[in-house]
Amino acid sequence: MKNNEIKKIVSVACALTVLAGFAACDKEEKTAETSFAEITPTPIPVETTTTPTTTIPVYSGPLPSSDIAVTWAETTLDTPVIMYAAVSEGEFLRVRKGPSTEYDIVGTLTRNQQVQIVAVTDSSWYKTADGFYISATYLTQAPS
Repeated sequence: MKNNEIKKIVSVACALTVLAGFAACDKEEKTAETSFAEITPTPIPVETTTTPTTTIPVYSGPLPSSDIAVTWAETTLDTPVIMYAAVSEGEFLRVRKGPSTEYDIVGTLTRNQQVQIVAVTDSSWYKTADGFYISATYLTQAPS
């Protein structure tokens, strides 16, 4: 065999090897694309945290009239006085049917909410213009 013939054979062999490599690469890419397209995504569970909410009615007067018998002494003020709920931010001051924690809650006041006071009881509770009661401990004459 002559050198020229050997060179031709080697050149053809190299060319075939290169073409086979390109064909293989092209086939792998198509396979990869097909496989990727056929993949169905699996949903990832997401944990959600819900914060429980508490709904407390806010006093916005006038409230329904009180239907309980008065069994305590109260002194009517000469002129009604505006007072303010003295509770922490986010807390509520309960408004009750009578001057004790044993009476039903009829509403609430938020921090610095105004309320008109018309009387004071012998047990240190204030009577509102609507006829309900709030503990004197939690009312101030100025907003805090």
